[in-house]
Amino acid sequence: MVTHVHSKHQYWAQVIGQSLPEILGLNEQSIDKVISSLAQEQICSPPALKGERILVHLAPLPQILCADDACVVCVLPVPTLGILEKEAATDDPSPPTPALDYAVFNAVFNDARDAIILVDNTFHVLAANRKAQRVYAPRPDQPLTSLNFLPMIDPKDQKNVLSAFEKLKEGTSWRTSLVTINKTGTQIPVKCKIRCLSTRGVQLYQIMLRDLRRHMALEKDLIQSRQAVAGMNIALKQVLLNVEEEKQELKEELVQQVREEVLPAVDRLVKEDSVLVREAFKSALQDKIADLSDVHSGPLQLSTLLTPRETDVCRLIQQGWQGRAIADELSISFETLQTHRKNIRHKLGLKGAGISLVTFLQQHPPL
Repeated sequence: MVTHVHSKHQYWAQVIGQSLPEILGLNEQSIDKVISSLAQEQICSPPALKGERILVHLAPLPQILCADDACVVCVLPVPTLGILEKEAATDDPSPPTPALDYAVFNAVFNDARDAIILVDNTFHVLAANRKAQRVYAPRPDQPLTSLNFLPMIDPKDQKNVLSAFEKLKEGTSWRTSLVTINKTGTQIPVKCKIRCLSTRGVQLYQIMLRDLRRHMALEKDLIQSRQAVAGMNIALKQVLLNVEEEKQELKEELVQQVREEVLPAVDRLVKEDSVLVREAFKSALQDKIADLSDVHSGPLQLSTLLTPRETDVCRLIQQGWQGRAIADELSISFETLQTHRKNIRHKLGLKGAGISLVTFLQQHPPL
C-alpha cells in the first residue's frame, strides 16, 4: 500500500492508500520479482496513464531504517531517442528531466569501474553496484545484499577496517590499501575508500574498492624493463671496454714490432758507409713498414682513425652508394659530404697517393 508520495504529478498525488500492483498495472508476483532481482527495476504502463510507459525502480528499505517491510519506489518517464534528440537540439536552459537524472545516477553508481558497496554498522550489505556484484557475489543470481561485507576482507586487514569504522564520523572518510577475497577465494589487492554517511540518525558506510592488480602488473613490467635496460647498459659498457683493450693491445704490439724490427734497421742504416748497403736496408725497411701497415689496416684501425660520421660515409661508399644518395641517407648537404671525404682521405694518408677513396675502401673488410 502507498503511504507517502513526493510528486507534483496530479495522478501520483491521488494514489495514497492504493495498492502498488494495481497502480502500476502489475501483479504481486511481478512486484516481488522486481524487488528480489539484482536490477530492481521494471518498465510498465499504468492503466490510468493511457499507454504512457514508465520506469519503476524499487529499493527495499533495511530493517535498521524501517521496522516493517517497505520499499522506496522511484517512478520515471522512459525517454525515447526522439525525445532525447529534441532536448539536445533545443536552447531551453530548463533543468534536465528526471529520466536524465536517473541516467546520470546509473552511470555514477551501477556503471562505475570501481566496486561500490553500501553497508550498515554491522557490515551488512545494503546495496552494491554491478562491478561489486560481478566480483564478490558467490553466484551471479545471489545478490550481495544477502551477505556480510567483513568476510570479503582478508583476515589480516579486518582489524584495521574495524578500527576505522569505529572512528569515522558523519561526512568523514578513510583511505587505505588492503586485500579483499572474491567469490573464488582469489586475493585482490585494492585501494579502499570508506565514507561515513547518515540518514535519519543512522550511520551508513559507502565502500569504494579499486582493483590494483592491473596497476601492480604494469609496475612489475616496468621494473623488469628497467632491469633489462640496466643489463643492456652493462653489456654495452663491457663491449666498449673490450674494444679499448683490443686497441691498446694492437698499439702495444705495433710499438713492440717497431722497437724490435724497425729501429735496429734504422740504426744500421745510419751507421753504414756503403751506398749499396744503405739502399738495401732502406728497401728492407720500407717492406717491413708496409707489412706493419697491412697487419694493422683492418676495420678496427679505420674506426679508430675516423669519427662515427666519417665511418658511416665509408661504410656507404663500400656498399656502392653514390655521392648525393649518401648525403640524402645521412641527412647532410652534398658540400658537407665532400668535406667529410676530404678529411677521410687526409686521415687515411691518401692525399697525393694516386689511389681513390673508393678503391682503398674496397680493399678492406666491410665496416
